[in-house]
Amino acid sequence: MCNTKSVISSVVEIRTHFIILLFFISQISFAQYPGFKTVSDADAFRKKAQEYTRKTNSLESDFKQVKHLSMLTENSVSTGKFWFKKDNLLRWEYKEPVQYLIVLNSGKAYIKDNGKVKKFDMNSNRIFKQVNELMLAAVKGDILQSADYKITYFEGSDLFLAELLPLQKNMKEYVKNILIYFDKKDFSVSKFRMTELSGDYTEVEFSNKKTNVSLESSIFTGN
Repeated sequence: MCNTKSVISSVVEIRTHFIILLFFISQISFAQYPGFKTVSDADAFRKKAQEYTRKTNSLESDFKQVKHLSMLTENSVSTGKFWFKKDNLLRWEYKEPVQYLIVLNSGKAYIKDNGKVKKFDMNSNRIFKQVNELMLAAVKGDILQSADYKITYFEGSDLFLAELLPLQKNMKEYVKNILIYFDKKDFSVSKFRMTELSGDYTEVEFSNKKTNVSLESSIFTGN
């Protein structure tokens, strides 16, 4: 009888510790992103994000980019202007601290640095093409439909957060994860961060967003 009680007591103790362990594990993701909890209805969130994407034909915004490199003591901070137009037109114009321009237009990339414009065919470079597709998909919200990533959704007081873990080998070789933050008010992309395996990351935050504004085609050239 004593032995039976001892066994039962041990089982209860093990189950208690196991439950505590499960609770602790379930909180790890929350600890990674303070202020966020797992989204209760991921499908509903994706539908809202898709609805915003369908209604958005163009976007104009200011942006702030923070680049963290472990070899540097301070982060590199840049600011500028951003334009997007359906289907695949992007313009990133860096204004401070240096002037730099990146334009993505129908499979072509234009980079303007020190007054000189270089043109690239994105299809000729697999990595460049993937980065381009990633940027477009992140801004448009289409990335939430991609089978190339394992996606987990979180919810905060003002933002939704999608954590993307790459599944393709060539992306897994240099990208640890991608975080995309969506504004709860309109489901537009508010911020995204791409973290490399080294821990270095690039984070872009959008502000003063204007949707469905009239944009001239000349914006999406290398000028």
